[in-house]
Amino acid sequence: MSKDLGLFSSKQLVKKLRFLPFALVGIAVFTLNVNPDTNPYLQIYITLLEAKVGVVLVYFLTKKLGNMGKDKQSI
Repeated sequence: MSKDLGLFSSKQLVKKLRFLPFALVGIAVFTLNVNPDTNPYLQIYITLLEAKVGVVLVYFLTKKLGNMGKDKQSI
């Protein structure tokens, strides 16, 4: 019975953390682009670079969160 409760809570935790990768990437992009003294061309270049890196980070973080839920189920 307690094993079922542990699985249930880990599933809920993984579902709640699905938004986390998007939030982390968004916060990082905002903090790097908030400086108004930066050259506009440099800001555009940094934004495009952050978008590419952000997509990869979100993919890997989401995959890792999905694996955490699967690992808890197999125990």
